[in-house]
Amino acid sequence: MNRLSVTICLLASATLLLSGCATAEAGGGATPTVSATAEPSAPITPSAASAPPATPAAVVALAIGAATVTSMDAGGVALDNAAFADGADAMVAFISDAMGTEPVTSLTGTSDGDCAGPATLYAWGDGLLLSDPDMENPPLYTWKVEARAAQAGDGIRLESSTGFSIGDDGVAILAALPAEQFIDEYGDSTGPLLFEVAGADAEGTPYGGAALVGPDGLVSAITAPASLSAYYC
Repeated sequence: MNRLSVTICLLASATLLLSGCATAEAGGGATPTVSATAEPSAPITPSAASAPPATPAAVVALAIGAATVTSMDAGGVALDNAAFADGADAMVAFISDAMGTEPVTSLTGTSDGDCAGPATLYAWGDGLLLSDPDMENPPLYTWKVEARAAQAGDGIRLESSTGFSIGDDGVAILAALPAEQFIDEYGDSTGPLLFEVAGADAEGTPYGGAALVGPDGLVSAITAPASLSAYYC
């Protein structure tokens, strides 16, 4: 074999060796990568926005107090209230919402000899009234909410903020009060009383939640805001 042939063979062998090494490095030197296992997706829960709205609790009672009228649910929990200080219009709207009906409106006190004077009367049946006269005299508001029956509307109970209602034993209620909170006109524990005091007028006369105990010894009316003179002309 001549020198040129040997040279060509050597070059071919070197090329094959280099090609094999490069292939080994490319194939065997690469480090395989392992992908992380995907975590399972958390279950999708309905959002608060997609939940059906809660049904408002039904009003089963209205409690008349010295400063507010409060709507109550079947468990005796207060749902909402309106303050006498907010005015007659706000109270009419609150009671109408609680009763689920608008009142019948009329004018009263327009005849001669009527000591109450002209007023607008809002009535939710015969049991619950709001009388709004032409004039007011704070802090003893002359407009009043009055319950005359144990229930009104669709069976909604009317009661005092202390828990008694029309037809309950008023003699025991009156007898438990301090002397400045009732008038025992006939000495038989009947007459007007204040079951809850909100304040006093300019002359020091207390006012708040009032009730009238009739001759039969039973509560016949619950009125607020009022003083002991509320049931006298």
